[in-house]
Amino acid sequence: MKKAIYILLILTLGVWSDSFSQQTEVEKYYVRVDTSFISKLTKAYQTSTSEVLKTLEVKNENRENLGFDYQLKEDGKGIGSITFHYKILYYKNEVISYQLSTYIKANKSKKLKKLYKERLSAMFKIDDNYKVEPIYFGVEKANEPLTGIEKRNDNNLNQIMNPFSSIIFGTYCGESMTLMDNRKLFENIIANDNCEYLLYSINPATRLMAVQFYYCNLTDFSDIQRKSIDARIEELKRIPMITRTCSGCIIGGEMTEKIITELKNCR
Repeated sequence: MKKAIYILLILTLGVWSDSFSQQTEVEKYYVRVDTSFISKLTKAYQTSTSEVLKTLEVKNENRENLGFDYQLKEDGKGIGSITFHYKILYYKNEVISYQLSTYIKANKSKKLKKLYKERLSAMFKIDDNYKVEPIYFGVEKANEPLTGIEKRNDNNLNQIMNPFSSIIFGTYCGESMTLMDNRKLFENIIANDNCEYLLYSINPATRLMAVQFYYCNLTDFSDIQRKSIDARIEELKRIPMITRTCSGCIIGGEMTEKIITELKNCR
């Protein structure tokens, strides 16, 4: 009996050892391909935007129409155990801005976290907790308002003016029904004196949130403000486009004109 138990123990240890060895080899492979790609992407980043897009293998398809000749493409490229996510802003089919982000997995060993931090630091700022900050190209262009209003130099407004904060219109979204990040940003800065400005955002979700705020607070606006804002809203209604929306757990899309018409019934 003891002999059988001893043999079973040896077999179990053998299987465990083999499994551990395979996991180690997989991890080594991931590190090798990850670090190689990071070096390649870093070189591309230091060269040109076109090289970055080429390295990320960005395809010329599946762009979201933002209206007014702007489009946004969101996607990512996974390597071994790391993924790079990107949001690219186009104006008349020309890349004018992009956001590039990634993260270091929490389940990696401290040694590997330090290695990834060292390699990624050539492009990204990374704090002591290994949190990686996104990098931006041409973000000042993404922050610009659409034609028709003077640019304001306000960093708080910039966060919600550009489309990188999310182009999905809604309030609570997902299974846990949490307040959407772009809605949080919007509610922290919206006021009567910047509502009209936000109607000129490149971001269609921001434009609609501003419409909603206006209709829900009509009596707080002066006659002059209402005349100007009403004219702008009519312009937005004439743009034939679908805006992405989230209601509950469902992400879909509706014609902008229909959404605006429904928002007018705010009480």
